[in-house]
Amino acid sequence: MLLAIPLLNIPSGQAQVVGTVVTTKSVNPSMALPGQTMTVKINITVTSGAVGVTGPVDSSLVIDRTGSMYGQKFEDAKTAAKAFVDDQRPQDRSQVIAFAEDAVIQKDFTTTDSSGKAALKQAIDQIIPPYGFTNLYAALELSIQEMLAKGMVGHKKAILLMTDGRPTMGVTSSSRFVDLARSAASSGIVIYTIGLGGAGPDPVNATLLQEIANAGGGRYYFAPTSSELRDIYLEISAEVHGPPATNVRVTENLPTSLVTYNNDATVPPNSTIDGAIFWQIPEIPAATSWVVTFTVTAQRRVVAVNSITPTTIIYDRAGQVDIRIDLPPGFATREVAVTSIASDKGRASVGDVVKFNGTVVNYGTIAETFTVGLFANNTMVKATPLSLASRGGTVVSFEWNTTDATPGTYNMSIIADPDRTVFGDDPTNNTKSIRLDLSPKYEATLLPLVVMILIPIAVIPLVAAALLGKRRGYVARTFPGTQRRGRYPGLCPTCNRPLTYYARYQRWYCPYCRKYIQ
Repeated sequence: MLLAIPLLNIPSGQAQVVGTVVTTKSVNPSMALPGQTMTVKINITVTSGAVGVTGPVDSSLVIDRTGSMYGQKFEDAKTAAKAFVDDQRPQDRSQVIAFAEDAVIQKDFTTTDSSGKAALKQAIDQIIPPYGFTNLYAALELSIQEMLAKGMVGHKKAILLMTDGRPTMGVTSSSRFVDLARSAASSGIVIYTIGLGGAGPDPVNATLLQEIANAGGGRYYFAPTSSELRDIYLEISAEVHGPPATNVRVTENLPTSLVTYNNDATVPPNSTIDGAIFWQIPEIPAATSWVVTFTVTAQRRVVAVNSITPTTIIYDRAGQVDIRIDLPPGFATREVAVTSIASDKGRASVGDVVKFNGTVVNYGTIAETFTVGLFANNTMVKATPLSLASRGGTVVSFEWNTTDATPGTYNMSIIADPDRTVFGDDPTNNTKSIRLDLSPKYEATLLPLVVMILIPIAVIPLVAAALLGKRRGYVARTFPGTQRRGRYPGLCPTCNRPLTYYARYQRWYCPYCRKYIQ
C-alpha cells in the first residue's frame, strides 16, 4: 500500500554513549521512491568530559582509612591513589582527603607538576593507619565543599570516593547521599565511587555507591580485591581527561537490493565491497568530531527505520579494545497485504452470525506489528492486532453478529493496516472484499407461511363438495372412461371441475359447463 506523505527528515538515530564517545546517524529524507536520492550522515564526537569544559582537571581523592582497611588493602589503596597522581598532567590539580569517624584534608589542592606530584604522594604515604568506624557522608560532604570553594573556573571537577564498607555512623540515609551527589552534579562536579570487596563486619554497600555515582553523573567501580584498585584509578584518570578514541573502524552495511551507494562519501572509504563501506580512522582526539556524508539511490520504495542498525563502529579507548556500537537507522521496505477473503455464507438474515477468514502477509524486509480490521462497507466491525515476521503470513478470522445491522447488500472487506502505520508500495493489496446480502429476519419464514395459507384454500372446496354431495343423497361414481382418459374420477373432462351425479337420471352433470356428461 502507498501512503501519500511529504518527504520529511527522520530524526537522528538515538545517540549511543560509551564513556566520552558520542555517535549519531541521520538519513534525509526518510522515504524515497525508486530513483530518488537519500543522504546519510554519520557523526562520531569525542567529548572533553564535563559538558562545555575543555580545560585541566581538579580531582579529589577520598580514601577510606577505617579499621576494616587495615593491612594489604590499605597499602594497595595508597598505591592506586599515587598511580592516579602520576597520571595527571602538569596543568591539573589534585587533593587528598582521608576519612574514618571524621574526614580530614590530608593535602590541599596541589598542581600536579613534578614537585606537586611528589608532595601529594608523600601526603598519601603519611595517612594515619586504619582504625575506627565509617562516616562516609562526612567524607563526601567535605570533598564537595572543598571542590565548590577551591575548584578553579574552567577546570573539570572530579571526586574519587573509595571505601570497603558502608556508613556506620553519621548520616546513613541513602536519600541524603543521593541529594548531596545530585547537588554536586548540578555544579559541574562528577562523582566516581569505588567499592572494595573482601570479608568484614560491614561489607561494601554496592547499591548505595551505585546510587551516588548515578546521581553524581559518574560511574561506580567494584574491585573484588585491593590489587585491582590501581587499574580502576588509572581508568578513571583516562575518563576524566576525555581520552581520544583510537583505531576507529566504521562499517556501513547497505542492502544492495534496496539502495545503491553513489561513491560520493565526503571521507573516502578504505574499501567498498558488496554494499559494505568501510572506514578506518587512527584517532579521534578529545573535543573533536569525525563526520562523513554520502548518498544512496533507492532501487525500490524504501524508508529509514530505527529498528535496523546497519552501522557498526568499533574503537579502542583508555586500555579498552574493540568497544562496539551498532547505530540506526537503516533501510527497509514495508509492505503488508491481504491475499484472500472468504465467508461461510453469501446470504444471511438479520440476527445471523457470519464468519469471515482472510489471509494476511508481510512482504516487507522487517517484522511488522499492525491492525487488521473487518469492515462492512466503510464501517469497521471488528479489529485485531497482528505481528508478522518478514515474509510471514497467517489467517485472520472474524465473526459479525448482524443483530443490529440494517438489511441490504454489504461490501465486506478485510483490511490490513487500516490506520496506515506501515508504508507500502501497492495502494490496493492491503484490502480484499466479498459481497454479503442481508435480508430482513421475516423473509426466511415467508414461504412456509404462504404454503400454510394456500393449502386450506385449495382443500376446503373439495371437502365441502364431498360433504354437500353426501348430504343431498348424491353418490359419487367414476364417470365411465375417465380412468381410461387419465382424468380424475368425478371431474368434468372439459373444465376439469367437480361433477354432480344425479342417481335419478344416472347421469353426471357439470354445473360449470351446464351440461350432462355422457
